Amino acid sequence: MKETRPAFTHDALLTIVKESFQKSLKTAGITDNPANNFSNIDCLMAGLAVFTFKFPSLLKFDEARQNESWARKNLTQLFQIKATPCDTHMRTRLDEIPPDVLRLAFRKIFTLLQRGKVLEHYLFLNKYSLLSLDGTGVFSSPTVHCKNCCVKEHRDGRKTYYHQLLGAALVHHDQKVVIPLAPEPILKQDGAQKNDCERNAAKRWLADFRREHPHLPVVMVEDGLASNAPHIAELNLHNIRYILGCKEGDHAYLADWVKAMDEEDAPSFKETTQGVTPK
Repeated sequence: MKETRPAFTHDALLTIVKESFQKSLKTAGITDNPANNFSNIDCLMAGLAVFTFKFPSLLKFDEARQNESWARKNLTQLFQIKATPCDTHMRTRLDEIPPDVLRLAFRKIFTLLQRGKVLEHYLFLNKYSLLSLDGTGVFSSPTVHCKNCCVKEHRDGRKTYYHQLLGAALVHHDQKVVIPLAPEPILKQDGAQKNDCERNAAKRWLADFRREHPHLPVVMVEDGLASNAPHIAELNLHNIRYILGCKEGDHAYLADWVKAMDEEDAPSFKETTQGVTPK
């Protein structure tokens, strides 16, 4: 069996994440309130534990925290949590921490994989990293909401409050494991009257990505929602190649134009192959 490198053990990776959280909290000027029983870092690490152990809900996590010895032991030893918050405290405290606090941890792990030459197994055409970018829903409720919720107003007067997320991951068709990058929340910005949308979130994500990885050659892989001129212009602005889905039913005008093939307005196609080493 191939020996695991020390830098990629579970303990080492969790240490990197915890130190990144601590540094980001300090940089953002977020300090612990002496009146609170749980520190910000313990709340963040507990939130990470929820996803690591794949608890279906914060309530299930809270039940395990109280009743299961293995959960208490792992939270203390693996996640280095001094005092584990209950689900109510965790919700309240995490709601006050801006999502940007998480970015450094993603970047540190990515850099570790890069230096360890792990990312070489994800190269496409011997040069590019394939990035998959897509939106997903993370919360929806007809009653529970916050100031950052987007709102869908129904014809019958009902309202649905929701949060979405633009997620990105490094992928490869020969690799079973994907490597996530820092996501971008899709939520109503401060002072905004209109809902946020995936297109605006993509603009923010691309700017942050290029600031953190200015020289990384990438090919963006996205669905048909990304096949529009403004988004393609943003990809070109940040020197990003792309493979975008384009369904005939969603892009009727483009499909009709391609099918026309008349002499006056015939589509032209150009196929190029670069940097491919024959097997």
